Amino acid sequence: MTWRQFSHGLRLDPITKGAPKALVVLLHDFDVTAESLTSIAARWASAVPSTAFVALPGSAPSDLPSDRVPQQPTDYLAKANLAMLEVAALRLAPVIDQQLRSRRLDASRLVLGGFGYGGMLALHMVLCQGIRCAGVLAYSTKPMTPLRRILEVDRKVRLIECIGDRHIGQSSLRDIIELLALRGIDARGVSLVGSALSEEAIRLGGAYLVELVATAQRGDRFPLARENSDAR
Repeated sequence: MTWRQFSHGLRLDPITKGAPKALVVLLHDFDVTAESLTSIAARWASAVPSTAFVALPGSAPSDLPSDRVPQQPTDYLAKANLAMLEVAALRLAPVIDQQLRSRRLDASRLVLGGFGYGGMLALHMVLCQGIRCAGVLAYSTKPMTPLRRILEVDRKVRLIECIGDRHIGQSSLRDIIELLALRGIDARGVSLVGSALSEEAIRLGGAYLVELVATAQRGDRFPLARENSDAR
């Protein structure tokens, strides 16, 4: 498998011949690069051979003042700036759209994955901005609130909290899953001891990804939205 450089990042074509049946877009954390995700994606690709992967750099806008980018683990979630997420999402959305179009895929074939800030960005794009996709796999992060009052009923979110990274806590993870379930989201998650790049975390993420890609490969299955008045 060979990664190809393009203007916005790196991409990996499906292992099997023919057109891809799904696209996985990976977003990195503050302290890593898109290149650092390539070995993880290559490993996951072996389990979903008809899927294309894209690793995108620049998840955090580089032209924002440095004091608006949280640096310490304890500040990471509490001080994440909504404006920063909005700017990053605006930059990434057309890139993702172009990658889908180039492979002749619609949004129902898209899976977003992210680590730390990249996971938060993926959740923000889907849960707060209404970007369509089959599902999200997010490591060591949580969604920004308040959430949209109208969300897709059948969307899937898989969360992996790695206590060795930025600690959310098991009870908080349960609260997040409950909150998403109230919006009709198929949400599951697990807390692990260790880093998001640990063997156990990558193995579990791969299992979740196989599930999400299977959903994406069915395609064209967006359901009716459900409105909830008890937004939190």
